Amino acid sequence: MIQFLVDNPLFVILICLGFGYLFGKINLGRFPNNATLGTLYAAIIMNIIITSSGAKFDGGQVVAMKNLFFAFFTFVLGYEAGPVFKNTIKSSGITSTLKLVGLSLFYCACVLACAFAVCQIFGFNPAKASGFLAGSQTQSTILNSESNVVAYAISYILAILGLIIFVQDGAPAITKVHLAQSVVDKVASMGGGSKSLEALKINVQIRAYQVDEASSCAGKTVGELTGVYDGRLHIEGVYRGEDSLDVTPDLTVAASDILVLAGNVKDIDTFNKQGMTEITDDRFLSLEITKVDVVIGEEKTEGLLERFADYGIIVNRVRRNGRTIQMPDEFIEEDVLTLTGKPKAIETCIKDVGFIKTTGQSSDIPVLVLSIALAIVLGVIQLPGLGFALGTGCCALIIGMIVGCSFESFPVLGQMSPGARWILRGLGLNLFIAATALERPLSFGAVFTFDNIYVVIAALVCIFLPAALAVAFGWFVLKLPAADLYGGICGCATSTPALNSLTDKTGSTIFTVGYAPAFVTSNICLTMVGTMLLSLLK
Repeated sequence: MIQFLVDNPLFVILICLGFGYLFGKINLGRFPNNATLGTLYAAIIMNIIITSSGAKFDGGQVVAMKNLFFAFFTFVLGYEAGPVFKNTIKSSGITSTLKLVGLSLFYCACVLACAFAVCQIFGFNPAKASGFLAGSQTQSTILNSESNVVAYAISYILAILGLIIFVQDGAPAITKVHLAQSVVDKVASMGGGSKSLEALKINVQIRAYQVDEASSCAGKTVGELTGVYDGRLHIEGVYRGEDSLDVTPDLTVAASDILVLAGNVKDIDTFNKQGMTEITDDRFLSLEITKVDVVIGEEKTEGLLERFADYGIIVNRVRRNGRTIQMPDEFIEEDVLTLTGKPKAIETCIKDVGFIKTTGQSSDIPVLVLSIALAIVLGVIQLPGLGFALGTGCCALIIGMIVGCSFESFPVLGQMSPGARWILRGLGLNLFIAATALERPLSFGAVFTFDNIYVVIAALVCIFLPAALAVAFGWFVLKLPAADLYGGICGCATSTPALNSLTDKTGSTIFTVGYAPAFVTSNICLTMVGTMLLSLLK
């Protein structure tokens, strides 16, 4: 049985994932628990069982799967965070982004100082130093072939748990801003506005009229009849006898024709004064109504709400930076509006200010796969003069941000359905966690030894002290918004489970605004911290 498990690491990873999700459903009170932690526990137990029997996995297979799973996760994370990140820069300016980069640099400096201090106090050798540092920062790029895997595993578990506890309770205690309030404040700062969606009063009707013999409409074209109303009134149908005619601007209206009108009540009443008899037959009063998402592509949108009202278009929802907001005082570029109305009216109304967004459930698999392939290639390229590479995960995140921003602005290539993103994001992360815990042999005796108490203490210092100092620095010095700061701390510590815990607790993805720039910066800087620490210990 053990040999079967060793020969089939993917089977073991899936078993850990299944039990992890089951365990993650158990309510442990204030003790953090979720599918990610459940998967980690299951994988560690499985690793101890296999290692205790004298067997071990093929490290190459596990590493390959681990990198692929993490690439899928970080690509989707970047895909969703990219448009938010871009719009944040546009709305908040480059200053906010630079502050988050500065937060990450400050955090990394604190990590180096703390790690060097505890290594000196406890006399850690380079192997144990790199192992506990990589685990405490959940940064596998710090590891090398000589790293102490037990120190890494212990520190990694503490980091997963510790950062979740810290961002949910510790950081809000420092700033005095609860998580829910931070979301409210951030959404308001991004242009929540004060109007409600019901504030737009639609006064549009659909009416049918038969043209009288003496009507001034007879002999005129559709374009001539509706042109004076500047798009506020449309002739949606023209019936001649039993035939339904194609409505074009050049179509000439004849006596006895039945016209189906849609528009503002006042304009319909004005139009009716040209000599027509109203028809109440239901077959003339049912028109096609469509519901579409429209992306605002221009900043010149003054009076757009009033224009919607004139065209008989209802604004069902406004989304900005991925979040539903109240009706804003003005729209900005890349706001997504859900509109309900007549297809022609919507097309006419938005032709100068936006475009209809593709909202299908399909996903652009070629773009996804080729993006991951490109991330793998770029991830192994050594940065000139620095002696290390960004890694597949970091490159996948950056490429995902680029693809997400591109699709948001030009929805031609790169569509990822919500369902596909959910699967790749959730399963990708947890499969990566399982593979990481199984990557190196881990025995019961190696975990529970007295010497590892020092590893626990060192890890706790490097988990909580830099995070607390960074929160204080970001709040009191950089003056970052609380939501950006909480997400930024998750990014500084490269802790995606902590980010997910914020999302699960608040139901908001707004924390990715701060997470993205800090995560990218820390992926580079923490790798350098590992190199610098080993140099200082020599």
